[in-house]
Amino acid sequence: MRLKLGFLLRAVLLAGSFLGLLLLWSSLAPRAEEPSPQGRMREDKEAKNPVPDKGNHGLAPGNEKFKPVVPWPHVEGMEVDLESIRRKNKAKNELEHHVGDNNQQNIMQRQYLTFKPQTFTYHDPVLRPAILGNFEPKEPEPHGVAGGPGEEGKPYVLGPDYKESIQASIKEFGFNMVASDMISLDRSINDLRQEECKYWHYDENLLTSSVVIVFHNEGWSTLMRTVHSVIKRTPRKYLAEIVMIDDFSNKAHLKERLDEYIKQWNGLVKVFRNERREGLIQARSIGAQKAKLGQVLIYLDAHCEVAVNWYAPLVAPISKDRTTCTVPLIDYIDGNDYSIEPQQGGDEDGFARGAWDWSLLWKRIPLSHKEKTKRKHKTEPYR
Repeated sequence: MRLKLGFLLRAVLLAGSFLGLLLLWSSLAPRAEEPSPQGRMREDKEAKNPVPDKGNHGLAPGNEKFKPVVPWPHVEGMEVDLESIRRKNKAKNELEHHVGDNNQQNIMQRQYLTFKPQTFTYHDPVLRPAILGNFEPKEPEPHGVAGGPGEEGKPYVLGPDYKESIQASIKEFGFNMVASDMISLDRSINDLRQEECKYWHYDENLLTSSVVIVFHNEGWSTLMRTVHSVIKRTPRKYLAEIVMIDDFSNKAHLKERLDEYIKQWNGLVKVFRNERREGLIQARSIGAQKAKLGQVLIYLDAHCEVAVNWYAPLVAPISKDRTTCTVPLIDYIDGNDYSIEPQQGGDEDGFARGAWDWSLLWKRIPLSHKEKTKRKHKTEPYR
């Protein structure tokens, strides 16, 4: 009997221990509705780095609308229905054709808008050594002011008395406007071209151009010297218009004074003013919309000077094939003394291509040997 009682006591103790462990385990175990610590960590990670449900092809169960991984960016603007514009233009063109409008100017303008193949033949430029090119000036370029400051692109250095005013102008405009204002707007410049450039002969059936100049709070003399140089060194029959886009300037000299000044050119120079600051590239696009007369768009900075016989070499490749874009070799105007020097960074002839490195810094890359071997003459355009 003692043996049986001891056995029962041990059995009860063992059963009690088992039940106690079971209750303890059940209290510590996570409930079905609560995620485990590992599960919570995984959910937090997924919340921070959401992944689309590939099994449902990006669709949430029971939801046919796609849920993007990240919210769509909000973009201000208005959608443009290109197809409706095409239909509208097509109907308009068919109506004009039905009416029988044979106005040559409208036909040419429509041709350039619809990008049809050009129908005229433009002859390639020809190099004739020792025979001056047909677009080269026959006489040396006259000085804006005989013996004046900055003529022939020579440096004009002011004395220490102007130090404070020079620093103030650089702070306001980015250039030494004190020196610039003393230099003629029609000054002569030095010819930095290769000697061979002077003997190229161009077909005179060049396309006409609209020159677009965007400015914002530009200094008066640097801006006007740009305009003067274009008018002075461009054959008049090719210069259709100069379109100036004022990108929301607030300088007094760029308002009524500018409007009055350009009247001397009888409509050749036009000013359009943006109602808000658009930025350089958008303002240039606005300039393209405002330019109505030229067959080619030429964009110039607001503080540059075009060189002798700049127009024909730049536009000739476009006249041959108007799907071509051309970029000139751009020399350097010193912003302190306004001397003009060759651009650096090219090969032994000064030829280079522009490129960005991985830091998005603009650099000039010397012309490669492969590109040089493709050309018959040293001063031919290159890709």
